[in-house]
Amino acid sequence: MIEDLGRAMIEALEEDIREKFRRSGYTLTSQRRAVLDALEEAGGHPSTEDVYLIVKQKNPRVALGTVYQALSVLEEIGVITSKHWAESPTRYDLNVRPHLDIRCTRCSQVSEVPGVELGNLESQIRQNTPYEVQSTTLVVEGLCPNCQKG
Repeated sequence: MIEDLGRAMIEALEEDIREKFRRSGYTLTSQRRAVLDALEEAGGHPSTEDVYLIVKQKNPRVALGTVYQALSVLEEIGVITSKHWAESPTRYDLNVRPHLDIRCTRCSQVSEVPGVELGNLESQIRQNTPYEVQSTTLVVEGLCPNCQKG
């Protein structure tokens, strides 16, 4: 049962990705697929370098610029989002829905906080500001379990 649910979620995500590519006019090239697979394999919020190293393991001839360009297209069409913090490299996230992230202030690891719903926060922000809200990203900072030990 749980396996079927996981499979259904993956199929829905794959269909959503195909639809975003169809609407954008871009094609899902083998390089973009490799970057998507690397993002999924990495889990969490990998940096460009993390994604590049995973892709390079499977295709040693891939160029870093190819990974940058694929990430750019994937973000442009809404398949992924990027997270920017001044003291760490840009991180990428396959979860494009509003959610809460937690970032370690020592090692910069980023994870999602499960079980916390943002509800209608984005619509409340839109109603209470003259800004055209393009995205809502929240992050909590603290020490991850590994850094708490050290």
